[in-house]
This record gives sequence, C-alpha cells and structure tokens, in this order.
Amino acid sequence: MKFSDRANSWFTLFANAGILVGLVLVAIELNQNTNQLRLQLTFQANQKIFENNRELIGSNPTQTIAKAITNPGNLTYDEYLIASSYVLNMLNEWEDRYFISEAGLISENDWKRHINENISWTLGNRFAQKTWQITKYCFEIEFAQYVDQALVKIDDNSTYNEWLQLGFSSNDKK
Repeated sequence: MKFSDRANSWFTLFANAGILVGLVLVAIELNQNTNQLRLQLTFQANQKIFENNRELIGSNPTQTIAKAITNPGNLTYDEYLIASSYVLNMLNEWEDRYFISEAGLISENDWKRHINENISWTLGNRFAQKTWQITKYCFEIEFAQYVDQALVKIDDNSTYNEWLQLGFSSNDKK
C-alpha cells in the first residue's frame, strides 16, 4: 500500500470521527436548547398566571391579606379572590425557583432554602394552608412534596405569631 493511500485512509478515519463528534455536539446543543425553550415557556405561562393574579390582588391588598390571616371565616368573596391570588403568586414564585434548579442554574438547596425561609410567613395561617391543600395538585410533584414536608413544622397561626414575636400586642391585630 502506498504512503498516499495510507495517509488517505487515516484522513478519512479522522474526518469520519470528526463528523461523529460534531453530530454528538449538535445533539447535545439541541437538547440544551430544548431544555432552555421548555424553561422559557414555563416562565411565560407562569408570568401570565402572575399577571392575572396581580390584577385580582390590586394595588393595596394589605387589609385583605391581614383579614385572611386573622379572620378568614369572615372574608367576602372579593376578599377571598384577593387573598388566594396573593398566596398563589407566592407559590408560583417558589415553583419558578424549583424550575430554575431543575435547569441547573441554581442548586436544589437554593429553592428549598427559599421555601424554608418564607413558609411560615406565606403558609403559616389557616387561609393560606387551605388554599395550598386545594391547589397543590397543580404544582410539580417534587415541589409539592417538599412544601408539604416543610409545612409539617408550621402551625396555622405562624404568620400571626411572628408578628407577636416582633413585640406587637394582640390588641394591635385590627
């Protein structure tokens, strides 16, 4: 076999190996792009939900949220819509962090820490816990299971108790 024939065989082998490596890299890139697109579409859908809920919440939901925490049995339907929209927006924000973790952009500990830091304020009352129990099936299973585990440590008066621990009296409740 001539030197040129051997060299040509080696070049063909290297060229085919290069094509194979290129195809593998294209497949990896397509997978990454698909995952990125999936994440973007999820965020767009959640953004629509957030915007719709934000419209229901209005510009100053403070009194309604306070009433949902301290006296949920006396909420009007309008107040219920405001308070539940507020809770759902908080939950969607938590779930977005879960999705970001699933995409590998933050660690699993980051989204779990965020929930642990905020659960007693967000779900530490009867109204929010009831809203969670009704809607948790709309969330990703792993996310919902973690929220349920974190809720075991929270009672249905944690939000109000935090306020009292800050030094406010129960007479300031209204």
